[in-house]
Amino acid sequence: MEKFGLIGISHRRATAEEMGRVVEAFQAISALGRALGLDEFITLQTCNRVELYWHCSSLRSADQVLKEASRLLFPDCEADRDMMHSAGYALNGEAVAKHLFSVICGLDSVVFGDEQIVGQFRNSMNHAREIGECGGVLGLLGDAALKLSRRVRKQVDYSRLPSSVAEVAAQELRQAFQKHDQTRVVLIGAGEMIRMTAARLKGWHGADLMFVNRTQKSAQALADLHGGRALSLEEFQASPCDFDALVAAASVHDFLLTSGDLDHLGKTDCDRLLLDLGVPQNINPDFGKMDGFEYLDVIELGRRVEASRREIELLVRQIRPLIRNGLQAFREKLFQKALAPVANELRKGVEARAELEVERWLKSHLSHLPMEDRNLVEQLGRRVANQSVQVPLTALRRSLRDLPMGEELICSFGSAR
Repeated sequence: MEKFGLIGISHRRATAEEMGRVVEAFQAISALGRALGLDEFITLQTCNRVELYWHCSSLRSADQVLKEASRLLFPDCEADRDMMHSAGYALNGEAVAKHLFSVICGLDSVVFGDEQIVGQFRNSMNHAREIGECGGVLGLLGDAALKLSRRVRKQVDYSRLPSSVAEVAAQELRQAFQKHDQTRVVLIGAGEMIRMTAARLKGWHGADLMFVNRTQKSAQALADLHGGRALSLEEFQASPCDFDALVAAASVHDFLLTSGDLDHLGKTDCDRLLLDLGVPQNINPDFGKMDGFEYLDVIELGRRVEASRREIELLVRQIRPLIRNGLQAFREKLFQKALAPVANELRKGVEARAELEVERWLKSHLSHLPMEDRNLVEQLGRRVANQSVQVPLTALRRSLRDLPMGEELICSFGSAR
């Protein structure tokens, strides 16, 4: 399992602004995994992490890959390379599987149990498979993670906690303006995050929704679905309408709003709420320092649910044994996959030897048999060969598991072939 590797950066050790710089750098390089010389790889990008998983026929140190990736991502900025080293993480071996299993089960998300990560990882893996970046070994790990997620989410009740960043955003809006007769909410973007947030605001008494997107057609489609009005991003930036809350989750590289864009808005009884769900950030964080505005990025929004920590810990205690079982099942799958070429070679050898012996006897001692009996002897020879090969195979499996380096030996043999 040592040939699995992972490098990444997430909300655990990086700010939203730092993660935004890494996302932009990842997007600027086509197939970072190929540039790093990795055999199989999957790139996972969400609102709170950017990760590169891989498997190589030769052992690649994750720490070294992180250094190489930093040079490729930030060739002209030493400060960003230092940031990537200090805020990033690098894992090899079983730790990669354990980390992915924790991520896919929602233990390492901004919002505990985040269900969006399952679809995001599945889409990333399927895309990597389609373009030939994810093969049979790394795909085995990805499939095991998705299977574990289904089992965990079937056995563990996440329903009492928010299940996504979009749900937390909707809760924050409802709580902030629960005493208002009418709340004007602007939603910028037309991606999954905005669609999920809008779905949770639909039917909220007194909510006046304004959908904004680069193409007004997409904004109008959301307005027709959830109720509200639509505006193109160009029109909104030229003359921003007044609002009580603004949610931004667009795929852009520059700030959609800066402090000067909203100077014309008058004072209100309570602060205007800005929820920035974009990575890179959509709104200039300087709004958080200005009177009349409250600014929350995607990481700070996740911290708002920390009050549920005790309940989360109880859920984690239920999930950890399931992850351990998932790791054991994955180790067994890898072992069986690596053992398969050895077993096939042994089976072919025994069958070939049996065939020669049967042929020799049919030409000598059994030459008098009619064709029907000769066919029966050949069938018997094949059956005896097939059954007898199971004895050394069973002994081989048992011996390799008993040896301290048994699994590594068989995996190395399988890779060499």
